[in-house]
Amino acid sequence: MQGLDVGVLKRGLSGSQLAFELRSYALVASTQDLVTEAARAGAPEGLVVFADEQSAGRGRAGRSWTAPAGSALMFSILLRPAGSVADWASLSLVGGLAVVEGLGLAGGPKAQLKWPNDCLCRERKLAGTLAESVTGREGEQPVVLGIGCNVRWEGLELPPDLRESATACDLEGSPVDRTKLAEAVLERLADRYRQWQAGGFAAIREDWLKHAAWLGEEVVAEHQSGRLTGRALTVSETGELILETPTGPVVIAAGELLRLRTPQVRAEVDGSG
Repeated sequence: MQGLDVGVLKRGLSGSQLAFELRSYALVASTQDLVTEAARAGAPEGLVVFADEQSAGRGRAGRSWTAPAGSALMFSILLRPAGSVADWASLSLVGGLAVVEGLGLAGGPKAQLKWPNDCLCRERKLAGTLAESVTGREGEQPVVLGIGCNVRWEGLELPPDLRESATACDLEGSPVDRTKLAEAVLERLADRYRQWQAGGFAAIREDWLKHAAWLGEEVVAEHQSGRLTGRALTVSETGELILETPTGPVVIAAGELLRLRTPQVRAEVDGSG
């Protein structure tokens, strides 16, 4: 499979609003772990680590993220946001919007955003994001944002359950070049991150909602306080899900979202990173 061309990528991103430092590896344990280590060592904002393959990639809530070598765009980026740590959870939504917009620019399939961190095509998972805060030096708390997007699966032997729950760009009839997709996603991420820095999630909320999946539908939300069933109303200006329940609206800051289907609930697709 075609590899990532870092030279082309550097030239394409030379005018970006973020000063990117790009590193690419054939095989790593986890891009999240590599960027976390670099963050603790004082690496500047904009460090991006790509991998063709991960042996211990992880997604949200400790799930694993696996992909055959070269079949997915996988990277983690170091961000050093200012302001309240409580606001940083919405960075996973920022990353999701950048992926959906980047797919459009690179000629990929049209995708929807499932709160809080998945990108879907035809109800199957195409991509996902993972934002993790890191305890750095002198009380700093940088954020490592991981992004994974399935690019080429044609001809690969994959577990049947994975093919039922997930998809890839080429299977959706919109094959993309990984380098071109990486450039588009990082360019959109730089723009959206700057907007987020200036005005929080509220600054990009309307654009995020244009791509939102499942709003207005009956869902099950699993979170720290338990399991709630209701109608997904919207996402707030700070990135929380607003759920309409029989006892009134409930604000959910973090959790898992399942789509309610009569008479069964569709199983949740694993998160990515």
